[in-house]
Parts: sequence; C-alpha cells; structure tokens
Amino acid sequence: MSVEIKSETIDVKGQSVILVSVRGGENAIGTFSIGSNSRDGVLGTETRLLYIGTDPIINMTCSSGASKKSDKLMSFSPGFHGYDQKVFDVLTSAFLSLNRGDSLTAGLKGIFSLLQDGVYAVYTSDYYPTDGNGTFFWGAYNTNHEVHGTAEHNRITMSGNVYKPCFLIPTQSMGYFTARALASTEEFVKKRRIHGIVYHVSGFHSALLKGHHGAVACTKENIPYKCAVIEKISDPYTEKIAPVQMVENQEEENGENQSAPVPPTPVPVEREGITGFRSPSIKIPIEAFPKDMLNIIVNGLSEYKPPHFEVITAKLDSVRKKAVTNNIFSNEVLEKAEQMPDAGMVESAYAISSLSDEELNRLLAGDVEFNGKVIISPNFYSSIVTACNFLQFTDMKRFIDFSIAIMDNPDLSATHEYVAQRVLSQEKNTKLYNFFKSAAASGDAKYEKILPAANTFLKRYEADNRR
Repeated sequence: MSVEIKSETIDVKGQSVILVSVRGGENAIGTFSIGSNSRDGVLGTETRLLYIGTDPIINMTCSSGASKKSDKLMSFSPGFHGYDQKVFDVLTSAFLSLNRGDSLTAGLKGIFSLLQDGVYAVYTSDYYPTDGNGTFFWGAYNTNHEVHGTAEHNRITMSGNVYKPCFLIPTQSMGYFTARALASTEEFVKKRRIHGIVYHVSGFHSALLKGHHGAVACTKENIPYKCAVIEKISDPYTEKIAPVQMVENQEEENGENQSAPVPPTPVPVEREGITGFRSPSIKIPIEAFPKDMLNIIVNGLSEYKPPHFEVITAKLDSVRKKAVTNNIFSNEVLEKAEQMPDAGMVESAYAISSLSDEELNRLLAGDVEFNGKVIISPNFYSSIVTACNFLQFTDMKRFIDFSIAIMDNPDLSATHEYVAQRVLSQEKNTKLYNFFKSAAASGDAKYEKILPAANTFLKRYEADNRR
C-alpha cells in the first residue's frame, strides 16, 4: 500500500493552520510504549521509546506509571550510534528543499511518508538548543535523569491554554559531531531560512531530526534557531460554552413600545462531549476539521507499536560505548546555553497572560492578592518564582527592576537566593552590576543570601569588560 499524504490550510479563530494527514505511513519515525520495563527494576514504571527506522533513540520512563502529569526520565537508548542511511537521506533532502524556498508541505513530504498514520500540524518556530534546564541539548541525555518540562499535561494545558514546544532532544549520537562539519555549517547558518527539522515528542520537547551542527553554530553566533515543526494532533479537549441569558424583544428590554418585535436571539447550548482535538500549539474545533482528516483522528490511535517493534526492542540489550559529553564544545556555547530560558520560565510565560506594575508592587509588599483576587498563587514563594520567570521571558527591563527590588528588601529574604541565581544569566547588565557592587561593599546583613551570586556576577562582568 502506497503512502497517502494530504495537506490543507484551515482557519482557526483567524489563525491559518497547516494540517497534513498520513495514511499508510512507513512507521519509520515515532514513539510507542513498551509498557513496564523490567530492566529498570522499578515497579509501577511505564517506558516509551522514540525510534527512527529500526533503531531506538531515546528511552522515556515515567515513574508514575502512565501519568501524563509527570516529567519523564530520559536518556539515549543503550547501543544507539545512528540510524538507517535511507532515513538520513530523506531528512537531508527535506532540509535542502526547505532552504531552497520550498513550502513546508512540499519540502517535508518525504518525512511525512516516514511517520505513523495520523494528522499533523506543521509550522515554523524558534527553539532553544537546550534540554530546557540550562544544558546544551546534544550531550544532555547521556545519563538517565528526570527532564523538567517533558510532562504531556502541564499547568498550561490543564488550564486549557496552548503553547509552543521549544526545547530539543538529539537523534544523533555525539560521535556524529566533527569540528570540520561545524566550521562548514557556520558559513551557512546566517543565510538559512530553516535551521532544523523537529518532531514533537512530549511536553516542551521535540526530537531534532536534522540540524545538529546548525544548533551549535546558531548558539555560538547568537542566531535564533528556527525549526520546521511536525506536531501530531490527537488529544481530545472539551470547552464548556456557558448559556447566555437573552431577552425576547426590545420592548421587554427597555419598556418602550416598538413598531415591530425583535425575534429572540438563539441561546447557545452547552456542548456535551469533546469540543475538538489538539496538539500543544493548537486547538481545533471538530467542525473546523476537513471530514477525512477528522475520520483519521477518530478512527485511529494516538500512538501505536510499529510492525517492526520487536526488532527495535531487541536492541535495548545492546551495550553502549563510552558516551561523548558536551565538553567537546567550547565554553562559549555551553555558557550561552546556560543563559537561555528554561522550562520553568517558559511555562510561567504561557501560564500567565499579564502582570501589571500594581500587581508586582503588591508582591513586593509581601501580598499575594490585588483587588480581592489572587495575583498568581496563594503561595508567596511560588508567586515570586513565577513572576520572575514570566518577566525574564517577556520583559527584561521589568525583570531586572523587580529582581533588584526583591533583593534589596530584607522582608523578602526567603526569595533572595533564588532571585540572585536567576539574574546571573544577565551578566552584562550594568544596573545589576552596580547593585551587586554596592551590596557586596556595604557589609549589610540583609544581603547575606545574595553575596555568593553577587561575587560570581561581579567576576564575570569585570572579566568580560577586560576583554
């Protein structure tokens, strides 16, 4: 059976969305569950694999069974060194097509044929080349550890909002990296319209299918890392439409006589069942789907084992060679990765719609409410953390001012250490330098908790200005 690929652009609340459906896909790229993994020796765990071709790439283990609210333990699969040359050639061809100017649907057509059957949203978005926790992504998955931001259901989705995933999972081992390839890539990244191709896996994280050397080069050159994104649409959602109280006619509304009665306005009916289907970045009402695409979602599975899953799982017993670490990259790349937004910051930015100066002032006064409403959270420390994350992601000037005001207030000392560590990423900011220099020189006891971070900041700032 040949692969059937269809694409269509639809309008969702004024936003154009590119949808691609796949029937009879080759099942060469995707994820699937292998259930409880006895190799882990932990009861109650559920393990999924990200695979390409016949090779397991990343092990993803949830210690809380199949809970979608928990972050995943993630690492490269044992024995992984690369994947089929055939798949590599398809990915390379798609990357070249996109950078020749082809549309997303035309350029990615070869990759669509490699996917599991389903409906996918396709768009472009900037990604941070980290694991979402300050570590450059390529060597961040050598050891099995919990990766914050990988839960499918976070406080954004649970509040009904959408978000764009923005952190990376590698699909090439670090043995693939060469300084020669990096030098060649550095010549081209400024001219490319697309730097990477990613496939969404879980939460804020997507697998980088193509563009690993480009991620290094873009980080080094401070170039936004723009990716073509493939995101499966499968999760149902429900939005309640509250009934609206309407009037029969204008006479009843204002007590005046009218020459002709106004017909009653239809009352919206509260919908039962699901409203539509979603991916992280888009929610699409049922009525907006093309009928054939909706049938694929309703009659298909969100995830399933490929026919060759036994070949894939058999490789899990392989013994992996010594892992190459991120130490092969320059300190410049690693330090820039540390300074990029992390999962907590991005989550806060999407979870909050806005923070007014009045609300920030209430937080600085030690209050969590404004005008009778909770500003962020009833927990003060949690409110400060979230506010800092939101401001750092959305408004750097207000972030700096808010952080300094916190660190200068002895009544907020419980948050001093966290805030001081958070502002370390802004090591070129003169206003912070002047504050930390004054605080360190004052000897005032109220600055005790920020002194370690202050000294680190001052050393970095002064070293940078001596260059």
